[in-house]
Amino acid sequence: INIAYGLEKFDPQAKFLFVGTHKGMEEEIISKKGYRLSFIEAKPWENIKSSLKHLKYSVKQVREIIQKFQPDCAIGTGGYVSAPLALASFRMGIPLFWQEQNAYPGLATRLASIFAKRIFLGFEECRQHLWRKGKTIHSGNPVIIHHAEISRDSARRKFSLATDKFTIFLTGGSQGAAVLNDTLLRMIQQNNIPRNSQIIWQCGHCEFEALEKIVASMNINISLHSFIEDMSSAYKASDLVICRAGALTLTEISVVGIPAIIIPYPHSANEHQKKNALVFVRNNAAIMIDQSDLAPTLLRATINEIMEDPDRLHKMSAAMKSMAMPNAIDKIAKKIIYELKN
Repeated sequence: INIAYGLEKFDPQAKFLFVGTHKGMEEEIISKKGYRLSFIEAKPWENIKSSLKHLKYSVKQVREIIQKFQPDCAIGTGGYVSAPLALASFRMGIPLFWQEQNAYPGLATRLASIFAKRIFLGFEECRQHLWRKGKTIHSGNPVIIHHAEISRDSARRKFSLATDKFTIFLTGGSQGAAVLNDTLLRMIQQNNIPRNSQIIWQCGHCEFEALEKIVASMNINISLHSFIEDMSSAYKASDLVICRAGALTLTEISVVGIPAIIIPYPHSANEHQKKNALVFVRNNAAIMIDQSDLAPTLLRATINEIMEDPDRLHKMSAAMKSMAMPNAIDKIAKKIIYELKN
C-alpha cells in the first residue's frame, strides 16, 4: 500500500488493483484504504506435486486478472501469494517490480529475481541469497512514520502517561503476541514494573478484554490498547521497544531511532524473523532474546540493563538511526516510474 501511495504522489492518475487471498488480512486493510482488490486461491508451498498444481491454477487466475485490468506493470512484495504474479507477468510480458522486506528472501522472491526488472531490498543482507543479483537496489522498506510532527511530551500525554518517566512500548504487531503478553504480565505480577518507568502495551484484540481487567486492578502506569492506529505517537513516546522481528516493525523503529529488545517469532518461514533481528544486533542497535529463553526474570533483567546505562541507550539509539532509510517510498516509486518511461 505504501508503494501505491508513493506512485500516486508522482502520478495522481495512477490506478491500482491489489491481488490477495480470502485467508489474509488483505480484504480488511486494502478495502479500508479505498483500493480495488481481486482474489486468487494461492496456497503456501507444501509438497512439490500439490504445490505445483496449485501454482499452475493460481497463475491462470492472475493471467485472467491481468487481461482484464491491462496494467503497465506488476509489483510483488514476496510471499506465496506473489509467486503466481511473478510467473504470470513474465509470461504476458508485463514489467515486474519486486520489494523484499526481509533479510532472508523466501522462494517467491528468489524466483522473482529471475524475472523482475528491479528488486528493491529492505536489507542489504538479502542480496547474497538471490538467484540473480544484478537488478537489485537497496532501497530500504517503504514505511510511513510521522514522528517529527509531535513532541515526546505531547506523545506521552496522548497516552495519558507522565512526561518524565522512562517509557517502554511492547507490541506484538497488529494482532498482538500471546507469548510477549504473558511474559510481560508475569513480570509485572512478580516484580512490578521497573522503578520510574511506564508502559505502552499493544496487546491485540484477542487478549485485550482479559488484560484490561487485570491491568485495571493494578496501580501502575500502563496504557493498554488492543490496537494502536497512531504508531508514530507510540514510537515518539517511547525510550525502548519490546517487539517481534517483522521487517516493517524493525524498519519503523529504525526511522525513529528507538533501541529494542527483539523476540523473533520462532515459527516464521526460514527463520526470517531471527535473521532480521540479527542484522540489528550486529549493528548494536538491539538485544535479541530467543523465545525459548524468554522468561519474566530475563525480560526484567534486560530492561534494567538498558535503563541503568544511559550511555548504552544513547549509543543503541544512534545505531538504530544509522540503519534507517526514511526515503524508501520515494526511492522505489521514482525508480519504477523511471524504468517504465525509459
